[in-house]
Order: sequence, then C-alpha cells, then structure tokens
Amino acid sequence: MTTRQNLVNATLTLALTMACGQAMAQDDLPRTPNGKPDLQGVWSNATLTPLTRDRELGETLVLNADQVRAMEGGHQEFLEAEYAASDPDREPGAGAQGGDDGDTNDGYNEFWKEVGDRIQVINGEPRSSIIIDPPNGQIPFAGDPRARFARAPGAPDPNDGPEGRPLSERCLISFGTHSGPPMLPVMYNNNYQIVQTEDYVMILAEMIHDARIIRIDDEPMPHMQKWMGDSVGRWEDDTLVVTTTGYHPQHTVFGASENLTVTERFERVSSSEIVYSFTVEDPTVFSQPWTGELMFNAKSADEPMYEYACHEGNYALPGVLAGARRAEAEAASQ
Repeated sequence: MTTRQNLVNATLTLALTMACGQAMAQDDLPRTPNGKPDLQGVWSNATLTPLTRDRELGETLVLNADQVRAMEGGHQEFLEAEYAASDPDREPGAGAQGGDDGDTNDGYNEFWKEVGDRIQVINGEPRSSIIIDPPNGQIPFAGDPRARFARAPGAPDPNDGPEGRPLSERCLISFGTHSGPPMLPVMYNNNYQIVQTEDYVMILAEMIHDARIIRIDDEPMPHMQKWMGDSVGRWEDDTLVVTTTGYHPQHTVFGASENLTVTERFERVSSSEIVYSFTVEDPTVFSQPWTGELMFNAKSADEPMYEYACHEGNYALPGVLAGARRAEAEAASQ
C-alpha cells in the first residue's frame, strides 16, 4: 500500500473516531474539583488545514476523500523530496538535486518545521479551512488590507535599530498570532500548556513562551494594553468563553485597530480533544465578524513542552543591524 493510500485511510479512520469521541457523554469529561471541564495539559493545534480556504473550493467547507488525498498526499510527497539526499557535487546556488531552482535564501529547512501532517477533522468533517464563516472561508477585509500594514508616519525604519524590527524578531511576541487570541498554528512549535484554577486559566504558548492569564468572572481593565490583550472568561455550561480587548497597539492582529474584540470558546469534547473556536470583530477593518474552528489535540505525558530560547539563539537581530551599519559606512566612504 502506498504512503498516500495509508494517509487517506488513516484520515478517514480518524474522522470516524473523532465523530465518536466528540459525542462523548458530558459526565465522562475530565473535571476539576469545582466541577468544570478540566482543560489542563499540553496541547497542539498543528494542522495542514489552512486559515483561509483555497479560492477554487468556493464555499466547500467539508472535503471529500479525494481532496484529502490530494492535500495530505501532496504534502507527504513534498517532504519526501525535501528529505531526499542532496548531490554533494552540485554547483553553488543549485538546488539539492543539482538543478538551477535552488532557494539559498531559505532561513528554515523542513527539519525545523512542524506544520502537522493531517487535515483537521471536526465533528467527523475533514475541513478545507480554519475559517468557517464567512462561508467562502476568507477574511472579510473592508477595503485594501495593505493599508493597515503600512508603516506609521514617523515610525523607525526597519534598519534604524531594534525598535524598527518585527516584534517576533525582537523576541517580544510570537510569529503570527500563535499566542493569540486567536491562537493559530504557525510553521513550528504549535504547542500550548493550560493551567486552570477556579479563578484563572493560564495558557502558555510555546513560541516566545508567552503566558496569557485569563481572569474568570471578572471585569475588563479598559486602560490596560497588554501584548495579547486583556482576557476575561466565563463558563457557559461546560464551555469556557473568553472575551479579549485592549491589545497593545504594536500587536497588529491581521491589521486590526484598537476596536478589536476576539471571543474564544473552549469545549472539551473528549479525553484528548478540545474544540477551539473564535470570532474576530473590528468594524474598522473587517466588513463583518469572522469565525474559525480548530482542534486542540492532547500531547502524551512523555511529550513535555520545552522552553523556547529565543533571545539566546537570536543571531538575526544583531546580524541585520550590523549589516545595515556596514552598508551605511560603505555608502559614506564612496
């Protein structure tokens, strides 16, 4: 049996298993001493399912077996090609097999990446995108989204100093919105640790070891501007609902403004699964609220989450700035 056939069979089996697991009786859910669903543990949201849908799929949210085969099998073939032995006699700048299409500017090879190898399955449905609303699976930007990412007047140039570099490059917050909210998978380190008490839920993101402390049944702090916003949670039956506002202005979540509100829902559906959904609202930037769903899968007890040593290994930041100073010196000497 081929690798691709194995992947498809495994995915269809997983879909049936997930459908059964998500029908788990509420009385069988792990619970804390105060009776709430126990969300604690180390979880991963790595998946091949993209945030936005391939436009060719239109409003098709649920994939069929052939589509799953194409996506998962295609990724496996890509990995096999990436891990193939390189030609040690190839010319400088050539690809691994000696062709002229090599990318020598790639900062990460596949060894470092952890994007997952499966399409996510929720309610027994292999999903084509994380976004489920709008129906087309796209972020509903109001106007040209590029305007929201333009450098502000008077802001430092990217090479002027560390203040002009991206926040993730400065080890201040994770790539993309891995730390959230919303908490989305990125190219690697898609792990989270949840610690829960009666009054707080703490979510530690592996990337940049960002810790978000969610206060239960509390009031928002309107004058606080935390990197990941101010998060307040409440229990609606067995679902933890978290509302976040007050993001730090330098943390642009998909170009959102100070009017951004993200509402998350954590529903533990089995001993090893949490269905995580989120709704993003900002009438300044988006033409309508948009919603996504992700599956958080439990890691086994022998798979702890390790420290992400960003500053210790961050050679890029001083290297970029040193290169800029060198270029300036050379230009001045001419």
